[in-house]
Amino acid sequence: MSAALVPAEVLAPLGRARGRALMLGHVHPDADVLGTLLALGLALEARGWSVEWGGPHPAPAYLGFLPGIERYRRLERAARGWDVVVSTDCPNPARTEGLLEQARPGAVVVNVDHHADNRRYGDVNWIEPRAAATGEMVFDLLTALGDPVTPAVATNLYTAISTDTGSFRYSNVTPKTFTVAAALVTAGADPAAVASALFERREARAIGWLGEALGRVRLSDDGRVAWLALPAGVVPEAFVEAEDLVNYPRSVASVKVACLLRERDGEVKVSLRAKGEVDVQRIAAGFGGGGHRNAAGFTMSGPLDRATATVLGAVEAAITGGPSR
Repeated sequence: MSAALVPAEVLAPLGRARGRALMLGHVHPDADVLGTLLALGLALEARGWSVEWGGPHPAPAYLGFLPGIERYRRLERAARGWDVVVSTDCPNPARTEGLLEQARPGAVVVNVDHHADNRRYGDVNWIEPRAAATGEMVFDLLTALGDPVTPAVATNLYTAISTDTGSFRYSNVTPKTFTVAAALVTAGADPAAVASALFERREARAIGWLGEALGRVRLSDDGRVAWLALPAGVVPEAFVEAEDLVNYPRSVASVKVACLLRERDGEVKVSLRAKGEVDVQRIAAGFGGGGHRNAAGFTMSGPLDRATATVLGAVEAAITGGPSR
């Protein structure tokens, strides 16, 4: 990969021989953000940097296989004195729950993301919506910096790209996605091991939880919308985080938009998935959220039944061409 792919203003703060860096994650971190932050941070550390990783919530247990994940911690407050604060795959700074602003004084905030609706909140913003995954961008960044891609770095980036593309199934996948993935496998990532860790490590009782959840899937009369509304406490939160539940209703042939609504702490977290005909990012934006054309999300106030009715109304309006809310 050529260094010309990466803007010079991105290379400058990260290209120095050493410094202090905070790899800052967003709420409820997933493999997209953790894989990219761990990969970049480990590469900087190997070059002599002092690096810390953290965010408003701890890393989920199902991602315990990621190299370096034990160093990611929940931050109640963010310290100051950093040379660089890096945010990846985080379009909205509010998703750091104030930690970014706490850590920001005196630091260069580097914002690397592939979401088109990114708020460009960094001192340096590298936003590339054409990238299928932020992991592709971090790979280009490490290549441009001349940092070696170790097996640990490769595993983190391969996992991030795999999850960000729905295991290479989403329409945003390009030939470059496979080129980068091949380079990461050459560098030491093990696709079979990553897939096993992500999809074949369920507890035996998780099968019952999956049945409980999928029994709540509902389909609209015309078959174009499917949704799963999960009241708080029906299944464990850790199970929901580990399962990509919204893709089950999305898999129905007639469905154009699938919705997962999770009730938690008086709020409802909404995940939307589409198959290309409906832009769910526009729906999410109407509720203060964001994402991609085929995958987006937001959080709204409850109760669950009212939130479900509101979301389904917005989805139906989007399908029929009416107003988004």
